[in-house]
Amino acid sequence: MKKLNGRTIVFAAVLVAMNLVLSRVLAINIGPTIRITISATPIYLASLWFGPLVGGICGGLGDLLGCLIQGYAPNPLILVSSVLSGVLPAVFKKYVFRDRINTWKIAVMLIVNGIIGSLGFTVLGLHVYYATPWSVLYATRTLQTIALTIANTILVSLLYQSALTPYVNQIFASQKTREV
Repeated sequence: MKKLNGRTIVFAAVLVAMNLVLSRVLAINIGPTIRITISATPIYLASLWFGPLVGGICGGLGDLLGCLIQGYAPNPLILVSSVLSGVLPAVFKKYVFRDRINTWKIAVMLIVNGIIGSLGFTVLGLHVYYATPWSVLYATRTLQTIALTIANTILVSLLYQSALTPYVNQIFASQKTREV
């Protein structure tokens, strides 16, 4: 996990801003319970780059600020799902895959996150908030979760395995040498 300092906070804030733009501006809303968006990609990257604490904060802040921007009250169960989107990839990276990441391992992380988050906490939150029947939620959310898991797996793999990750690591490695 990277040290939580000013540089990390600024970098995380940029990722939260990207999440907000992708989720609130560049999203396709289909009714009250379906949103087609790749907004979780910056949160997953925050988790993989900075660990579960920063990833979880980014996921939670993205959801809370998004609710404020759109003018509705945060749903605590959906908030849990958003926080988990920032926590689970880092936990998988460190404890399950021992820092060896490839596309298939990213897919596993995002599938587990989709099952627990989107099909678990988010469906429960939508059911409680909108009183939408379970069968309707699962029918639509399952298709959405599969499609978004594929899209996010591709994006996160391309970005995480690109020159961007060594660049992020270099920025924070150079910071450690200056602090010593």
